[in-house]
Amino acid sequence: MATTSSLQNAIDSWKRVLGDLSVLHEDDEISTYSQSTCGSSRSVGAVLFPESLSAVQQLVAVANEYAVPLYPISCGKQWGMGSRLPVSDGAAIVDLSRMNRIIEVNARYHYAVVEPGVTQQQLLDHIQEHDLPLMLNVTGSTSDTSLIGNAMDRGVGYFDSRAHGISNMEVVLGNGDTIQTGFGHYPNAQTKNLYHHGVGPSLDGLFPQGNYGIVTSACIDLMPRPDDHMAAIIKIDDEAKLPLLIDALVSLRSRGIFTTVAHVGNRERSYITLAPLLYEQLVESGAPPGEATRNRAVEMLEDGGFGPWSAAIGILGTKEQLKMAKREIKRAVGRFAKTMFLTDSLIANAKAIAEKLTFIPFVREQLMKLRAVEPVYGFTAGQATDQSLKAVYWAAGDFDRLNEPNPDHSDSGVMFCLPILPACGADILHVVQDTHDTFARHGFEAAITVNLMNAKCMEGVVSLAFDRRNAEQAEQAQKCIHEMESRYMEQGYPPYRVGINSMHHVVSEEDPFWITARRIKQALDPNGIIAPGRYNLS
Repeated sequence: MATTSSLQNAIDSWKRVLGDLSVLHEDDEISTYSQSTCGSSRSVGAVLFPESLSAVQQLVAVANEYAVPLYPISCGKQWGMGSRLPVSDGAAIVDLSRMNRIIEVNARYHYAVVEPGVTQQQLLDHIQEHDLPLMLNVTGSTSDTSLIGNAMDRGVGYFDSRAHGISNMEVVLGNGDTIQTGFGHYPNAQTKNLYHHGVGPSLDGLFPQGNYGIVTSACIDLMPRPDDHMAAIIKIDDEAKLPLLIDALVSLRSRGIFTTVAHVGNRERSYITLAPLLYEQLVESGAPPGEATRNRAVEMLEDGGFGPWSAAIGILGTKEQLKMAKREIKRAVGRFAKTMFLTDSLIANAKAIAEKLTFIPFVREQLMKLRAVEPVYGFTAGQATDQSLKAVYWAAGDFDRLNEPNPDHSDSGVMFCLPILPACGADILHVVQDTHDTFARHGFEAAITVNLMNAKCMEGVVSLAFDRRNAEQAEQAQKCIHEMESRYMEQGYPPYRVGINSMHHVVSEEDPFWITARRIKQALDPNGIIAPGRYNLS
């Protein structure tokens, strides 16, 4: 941690470089950056807002001069993993949200070059405004999350891992040098955004989950807009059937029936996602706010067949390919699951008919369910939404804040465990049951999603909700997450990303891998100013 005098000297220098309005350092100015849904806190020295590559280069030089650590964030929406908090106390947060230029969008080769402040919705709006035949690999988070920020922690979207689709990174290293990865460092390279690796050692892999530098721009892969799109919603009525569902999905994926990420969620995940949307519709239709109406929303999901587990899959292709996929999915899961297929025309027609018959209670409720499912359908079509944020408040019992834009400023607590699991039904069921048991011992219920990323592995997304006002519950939540992560490690399922309080679960002083990572750190950031402690030996 920097001394008080060195921090003040750095702040004075940063003000000269960035301007007074781009440097926050008073307690009341930076207090919101010390709040987090994980219930932790850190001391923050300052918050810096660069607006250009040159500004980043200069603030890194100042940080080196005065030995003040920096903690870069893109938009700071890392909810459940630490939000905007540094791993260690005393860092100055580098908020890159003002670096929000869309530098290039190429429809022919389906990519975009963007700065770290560019959000999902900003790029989607650009695509729509210019009528480009493109799709974005959206995530299930909110629309105002950063594309680069999510890729830097290897987030997973509805079509692929974000880390697979980022290249040609412009990076200001901790030692002050600026590099371009891939072919980007060759003047006038025409293929710098077309071929990820360049020539020689591929340095791109150093920066996701690394703390060697600050990424100031990158190429993000897009997808050509398909001829047609469909979503399959598959529901089972007994958790014992989960291995059948997983193995069927693996077979379908391995045969290319679908090529996107299949999201498979348990009852708790489905309910915290859909119930708040139903609840709001019930209140809008005249039902009194409160527990009775919330219970009614849950009953509607039970009546709709959202049982122990449900899967959502986006399927892209021609009409003939979708017809074949529908047939193959029915054949694969028909004997043990119920499947609903959604398309734009089906949803539009169903809504048009239902809206004319809303005087019939059953039809009115069916229309509400359809509207609640629409955001999930939108994810599978490459559309971003803010509706998913309601799940954080609903799960924590913070029902009065369902429309608040930032859960860091609420009483809702949420933390995640994110193991990578084998794509094997029996193994998944064993892990799920162990997760339920571990959470129950600590007094919590696990919301679980297992996302089939390819025919080999699944991303586990396990969330824990708690009330941050309850100190005892918050402490127990931390203990539960730590035990759960330890259990996953013991079973041979390390997480693919961890929160700011869990670096010790994945980083080891004795492991040659981490020793090598530290040596790279010493070469690229000899003064250790970039995000000390983040996925690295301190």
